This record gives sequence, structure tokens and C-alpha cells, in this order.
Amino acid sequence: MKRILQYIICTSLILCAGTSQAQDIHFSQFTETPQLLNPGATGVYNGYMRAIINYKNQWMAMGKAFNTEAASFDIPLFDYNERKAHLGAGINFFNDRAGDSHFGLTQGNICIAGIIPVSKESKLSMGVSVGGAQHKANLTGLSWGNQYNGTGFDPAVNSYETTPTNSFVYLDLGAGIYYEYFSGKATLDRNEAKRFGFGAAYYHINHPVQRYFSVAEKLYGKLVVTAHGHFDKTGTKLSIRPSAMYVMQGPSSEITLGCALRIRIKNGTKITGFINESGISVGLSYRMKDAIIPQVYVELGDLAFGVSYDLNLSSYKKASRMNGGAEVSLKYFIQKGALFKQKHMI
Repeated sequence: MKRILQYIICTSLILCAGTSQAQDIHFSQFTETPQLLNPGATGVYNGYMRAIINYKNQWMAMGKAFNTEAASFDIPLFDYNERKAHLGAGINFFNDRAGDSHFGLTQGNICIAGIIPVSKESKLSMGVSVGGAQHKANLTGLSWGNQYNGTGFDPAVNSYETTPTNSFVYLDLGAGIYYEYFSGKATLDRNEAKRFGFGAAYYHINHPVQRYFSVAEKLYGKLVVTAHGHFDKTGTKLSIRPSAMYVMQGPSSEITLGCALRIRIKNGTKITGFINESGISVGLSYRMKDAIIPQVYVELGDLAFGVSYDLNLSSYKKASRMNGGAEVSLKYFIQKGALFKQKHMI
């Protein structure tokens, strides 16, 4: 029975990887997971600190679906003069679990980036990520055929099965390069911004070994390429926010394209910089051959909140009934005020 159990577990892992188009976790609001996608993006922003919390509940139609939580924090270090090289430092954590066995992954990473100003409007950074991960599953929560009492499964019936908890840990390494451009035109009310960034990262450089009972496999390396932008339309309260992500891990790949329209609700204070502007964004993303993702993002000064939902369009929709997954993000971002932005933007 033990060999049958191993076969079932390994088969389930393969099916899960094939359905999600990658072996790693992923969030639909990928612009809100900068450290998870590129350690080079650590500390690359016009502010003092950034903290983000993410939560996703995927494939709810399956019953006990995939639940993923993540949190990150990063700051620029020694950023006394934006025209000089400095560092970015951050930490991030995520936990992913699924099904009755709570099979999942828990991982924490430390990210360090070296940030070099290319010009007064742009920065280039290179970063590394060092993390520790643990895969685990508690098989005592599973049901067995000999627990069927004629009308249903009875957990009180002894299954006579040996179901050990399978757990293993490993070191995980990643590296990335990231470029960001930020400029703007000063107007009477505010600074009209033009910002875009793009980067590439490679994870699982050391190809850590995954061990499921007697089965051992090296984890595929993962290439992540991202791009995003923010473009204010001068003379209006509107902004366009395009985004794109490409992921390749072994034989699997993922392409997600999106765009959001942002409406400015309130201007920030231009002279003192004590109050940052507020706005709301409404957008749509498409993960090719998998899902359409409507999303809403609300910014209230230093605090921002995002919500999205994956509408599954792949062949799996027969089982999922198009229920892909709900996702929320919460960000606290202490930005540099308009007074500090202005001297670099004019």
C-alpha cells in the first residue's frame, strides 16, 4: 500500500504543476509582489519603506483549495543622495497549502540589491535572494477505502494505514537585474508622472532537491521577466498602467498581460509633501490559455488595497466551473513627499 500511496502523491504533484503552468506559487496581482518576482527590485522606489501582504484562495470549486499567504518588507539603505549608489534590503515570506493533507510550501527569503543611479531619472539594480524552504504534508487527514461503512466515509474507523508526515527543507538561491525610469512634468496642481520598470530574474539557481518518500527530483530553475508602467495623461485625472509577466520553469511557462485605468481622486500636497495623492484603478489581465482577471486597486495616501478574481478559461473549467481564485493585497508605502520628488522631476 505504501508504494500505491507514493504513486498517488507523486501523480497529484505532477497534475498540480501542469494545471498551474508552473511549479512555484504565483499571484495574479504580480505588480504587488516585487521581491517574489525579482530580488533586484528590492528597495527600488521613491520612498522610505514598503510593506505588502498578499492572500489568494485558488480553485475553490475543488473544496479544500489552494490557500497562499505572503508578506514582504523592504527599504532603501544609505539613500542620502539619490544620485549616488546605495543598497536595498528586504525580507519576504510565503506559505502555500492545499487539500486535506495540507500539502504545501513555507519559505522565507532575505533580499539584498545594489542600486546604481544611471541618470537623475533612472536607476539600475542587481539583487540576490537567499532563502530557506520547507515542503510538508500531514497524511493523517486523508480518507481510505477501508473507512467506507456502506453509506459514507467514517473517520472513526481504523484505516490500518501507516501515514507518516513527509517533510524536508532546502536552501534556495535567486538573482535578478532591474531597471526603473521615473520622470514628470511639473504643473500648477501636481507633478505629472511617467514611470516604467522592467527586469529579469532567475530562481532556484542551486536546483534544490525535492524528496517525496523514495522519489527525489531537482527543482527546475525559473526565469521571470516583468514590465510595468504608470503614465499620467497631462491635463486630466487619468493614468494608464500597463503590465506584463513571462515565467518559464522547466517545460512549463506562463504569460500574463494587463492594463488598468487609474482615476485620481485627490491631489497630494505639492509644497509640503505631507499628504500623498489618492486614486482608484480598474483593470483587466489575461493569463494566456488560463484565465481572465478583473481587478480593482484603491490608493489612499500611503495605504493601498487591491482585489482581483481569476475567471478560469482553460480546459479545467469543466471542474472549476470558471472559479479560479480570489485574491487581495494590502500595501503600506511611505513615499517621499512632493517637495522631495520635485527637485528630481523638473
